[in-house]
Amino acid sequence: MTTELKLSISRFLTRSSYWLLMLTLAVHLWMQSAPAVIYFISLVPLMIFIPGILADRLRTLIWLGFVVMLYFYNGVQNMAVPEPMTLDIVELALSVVLFSAAMFYARVRQVNNL
Repeated sequence: MTTELKLSISRFLTRSSYWLLMLTLAVHLWMQSAPAVIYFISLVPLMIFIPGILADRLRTLIWLGFVVMLYFYNGVQNMAVPEPMTLDIVELALSVVLFSAAMFYARVRQVNNL
């Protein structure tokens, strides 16, 4: 597999899982009738990374990995209830995909000085 193919696949997975995680969180909060402050607390940490993701900055991807761990923790915590909601499972899966894809993308870019 060529480096360009690795980069394009991991970039696509990073961006798509990022936007899907944002959408999933918003829908999940909407279904729970959460107040606006909860939307703010839940979505702003991810929204901070929008300019860096759109500009394809390496440092943004690295910091995104740290923040996504909070969403992973939240997803694991939500899975501990007797009957987790489907969106809890989706949130956990998307956070794993986002972390893995972003870290892989960042590592390939670092190794190849791109």
